[in-house]
Amino acid sequence: MASESLRPEISKRSLSTRVSFLIRVQLARGKVGVETVAGQLNMSRYTLHKKLRQEGLTFAALLEQVRREQAITFMKDKTKPLVEIAEQLGFSELSAFSRAFKRWMGTPPAEYRSLKLS
Repeated sequence: MASESLRPEISKRSLSTRVSFLIRVQLARGKVGVETVAGQLNMSRYTLHKKLRQEGLTFAALLEQVRREQAITFMKDKTKPLVEIAEQLGFSELSAFSRAFKRWMGTPPAEYRSLKLS
């Protein structure tokens, strides 16, 4: 899918905004890869890392930010199982998602859902 281009309104934004958009698209399809995102931006992985560094960011930081935002959105649907949310966010296991969620929000996902969203 490296030939896909960004929508015109997205292509005028900062690189980090475009990368975040592409991460969301890739997450929706399953797996996120820096090579895929770099290819969609018509640059090498190295160039992508270099340009993100100029913005004071990393691909990993953007991926984590998008996952955190998406997790909070997905958690609002109480009918969606946590394991499904973990899969949609690209985590290999529920335990990995739970650890990340606790790091982001300070509470495990099940507790967050019962306390914050009740």
